[in-house]
Amino acid sequence: MRDYWHICTRGLEKEVIFKSGEDFVYGMNGVAVFSLIYGLKILAFCLMDNHVHFVVKGSRDECLRFIKYYKRRLSSLADMTMADECLKEICDEEYLRRVIAYVLRNPMSAGLDVLPVTYRWSSGALYFNSMYSSLEMSPVSDVSKRMLRKILASRVELPETYRLTREMYVDPACYVCYKEVEALFRYPARMMFYLSRNEDMEMELESGLLDRHRYGDKELYGAVGRMCRDMFRSDSPDSLCIEDRYRLAAGLRKKYGLSISQLARLTMTDRKILASVLLKHPPKPLPECNP
Repeated sequence: MRDYWHICTRGLEKEVIFKSGEDFVYGMNGVAVFSLIYGLKILAFCLMDNHVHFVVKGSRDECLRFIKYYKRRLSSLADMTMADECLKEICDEEYLRRVIAYVLRNPMSAGLDVLPVTYRWSSGALYFNSMYSSLEMSPVSDVSKRMLRKILASRVELPETYRLTREMYVDPACYVCYKEVEALFRYPARMMFYLSRNEDMEMELESGLLDRHRYGDKELYGAVGRMCRDMFRSDSPDSLCIEDRYRLAAGLRKKYGLSISQLARLTMTDRKILASVLLKHPPKPLPECNP
């Protein structure tokens, strides 16, 4: 396999990119515009509130230009200077299946109450979905050029076969190569099998994304709850004793590589004591007061 890539941006820690439905619509139309301009084949994508993921086919230069200008577009929504991009080549079909599943799983991994097939701001609804074509769409030819430029925030001319959803973003089925993804998985059950496998950490370690991607607290709440249930049969850290909270923090640090400050917030523990426990540095004694 050649020219298959996973592109993502580092998650912003202090703000979100997409603050409203209108922002997500703006981001969705950006995917349509820049994939068309740079000739990339989009196999899968997912827009999260503070980072984005794409699985594409194209040259390395095309990928770099795509993410450069897509980030520039998003700069009108948030400060993207800290959203470093990561580009990882995909070399075999098995890894491609795992990467696609990982990208589409992002909303679930962030603890959102959605399935990949129901998350609106991704390509998840396209695959093996015979009902998708029944959704109401409008041909772009029904919209004036002036209005279309306003909707897209771009002067690019879309093919006449492209359609707009009721929310005024380009239907992902127009530019996502979902049939190629269906051929890759062959059966719906096989795709569901990959989506059901929680390999988030493994994928990030293998791809090197962990060194570039940083999770925000909002994304990790779901992971914290799952780890509480797996380790202690509890739904949240506030029901744990302090020793178990430290064990929880150690598990989160091992799995996600989080900072001490973030772990303290997520597990509701004292940062200094947590650092002494996890880093094996005993707390320094307080200086004695001279009478």
